Formats: sequence, structure tokens, C-alpha cells
Amino acid sequence: MTRLLSSKAAQMRRTLGAAVGAVLMLALAGCGDADSTRVYTGYAEADLVYVAAPASGWLVDAPFTEGARVSAGDMVFSLDDDLQSAAVDEARARLMQAEAQLEDLRKGVRTTELQAFEAQLAEAQADLRLARAERDRSQALVQRGVASKARGDEADARYGVSLARVKTAKANLETARLSARDDAIMAAVAARDAAADTVEQASWHRDQRQVIARTDGVVEDVFHRTGEFVPVGSPVIALLPDTGIKVRFFVPQHDLPSVSLGMEVTVTADGREGLKARISHIAREAEFTPPVIYSEESRDTLVFLVEALPVAPQALRPGQPVDVRLP
Repeated sequence: MTRLLSSKAAQMRRTLGAAVGAVLMLALAGCGDADSTRVYTGYAEADLVYVAAPASGWLVDAPFTEGARVSAGDMVFSLDDDLQSAAVDEARARLMQAEAQLEDLRKGVRTTELQAFEAQLAEAQADLRLARAERDRSQALVQRGVASKARGDEADARYGVSLARVKTAKANLETARLSARDDAIMAAVAARDAAADTVEQASWHRDQRQVIARTDGVVEDVFHRTGEFVPVGSPVIALLPDTGIKVRFFVPQHDLPSVSLGMEVTVTADGREGLKARISHIAREAEFTPPVIYSEESRDTLVFLVEALPVAPQALRPGQPVDVRLP
């Protein structure tokens, strides 16, 4: 964190120094010929990407150092993931449990239970045959006067009981062959889906322990080393994207009407000439506060910040002084 603060402080000092230098150059340029007022002194500035993790942890791998080239999709650093991996394993186990319960409800009872219901039905049917035969014999004896009417009534009652047992056994067997009720299956499906979502969430948290680059660029600074504890949201590296360089310069207010968004300008740096850039931003307000009462003299001190994106940003380095010429 100390390195991060010092890096940002250094960048602010460079920015302020360059801005002050630009104002001085503009003041000197105002004393020259008319053509020189179309050339403005500025500097190259970097739009850094600070790569951080959404959670804290111990830094176990950071393969890139300052100046290393990084491509989109590269793993730039990783944190310990023991806890997250355990959470994924637990979530997967709960998903397997939910899927098994759903499948069990859809199948109905087990095979051995089904065989027990079939045996009960066979027993009831056998008892029904015996009760039917006993009823028929008793009725014949009662009609011949050999047996009492009470014996016939008893045989009829036993037959009725046996018939009811057969109907009950058939109903139990049919129910056993069916799956669970629709509402129970719907609840099991919902539990299975919730368990699958939990697996996805746990996997996402584990995957976030390995941070990948989202853009191509060069490592500008490294703030944490392997073995250090990284707080949540704390950058581990600062990445300078390939398109992360812009040119900043200041234009006096009397030249502002000649500047427009999208205008192509020529940038010159030490050892680099004829670099092209396009204006991408023009400040709406003056960079420095003028006197309270305006006058012809005070109006000349107003300058506006202008930014341009180089066509070949790799040709410039952050903080490098440049001259910008308008067409």
C-alpha cells in the first residue's frame, strides 16, 4: 500500500509539474511569431489499470514483474483457495444428494418393497379363494338343514373380509408402483436447482482467486509480492494498456475556437516526429482560476486542458514531454 501511495503521489507531482511547465511555455510562446502559437507544449500521460481481487487472501503466485508483457486472458496473480475449494466440494455433494432424492421420488418404492406388496396381494387372494369355498359349502349345508343359519352367516362375513383385504392389497400395490405426488416432486426439483446454483456460486468465488488480465498491456508497477496478505480490493499490479497513453496539453482561450473533437494533430517528442493523434477531450472550464474582475490582460491567462489519443501510443512513454501542433 505504501508503494501504491508513493506511486500515485509521484504521478501527481509529474502531472502538476508538467501543467506548470505548459503554462510557462504558453507564456513564452505568446511572445513569438504567429505560427508558434499553433504549437503547444504538453506531456504524455498513462491511464493505468489497477488489477485487484474481489476478496482478500494470501498471494501465492504473481508471475509478472515490472515491464513484463501481459496479454488478455493471462493469469496475473492468484490467491490461496483452500476454503473456496472446500465450499465447492460441499456444494457438489449437496447437489448429488438433491438429485438422488428427486430420482427416488420419481421411481416410487424400492424393488424389495414392491415385492412385499405383491406377496401381500397373493396372500389375500389365496385367503379369498378359501373363504369363497367355505361360504359355498356353508350355504349348501344350510339349505339342506344340516348346518345352522349362524354358520352360513359366519362364512359370508369371512368372505366379505377376505374380499376387502384383496381390494386393499391391490390398491397398495398400485400406489407403490406410482411415483411421488406432483407437489413433492416439484419441491425436490426446486431443491435440486437451488443446489446447482450453490455449486455455481461456490465455483465463481473459487475462480476469482485466480485473477486474469482483461486487456493487453505492460506491467507498470507491482504492489504486492508472493507471500504477502492482500486486503480486499487492493491492487496487486498496475497495468498500462496498449491504448492507455494520451497526450495532454493546454490551449489559450483565444485559440480554443480552432480546436474541435476528432481533430488530427501532430505530436513531436524527443526522437519521435510526425506522430499523429486525435483530440478526444476538451475541458469545459479553465484549468486555472482567473482574477475575479476580467480584463483584456487577465483573459490571456485562461488556458483549457485538451487531450488527444495517439494513433501509435506505444511510441510514447508516461511523463514524456511533447509538442503538439494544430493543423
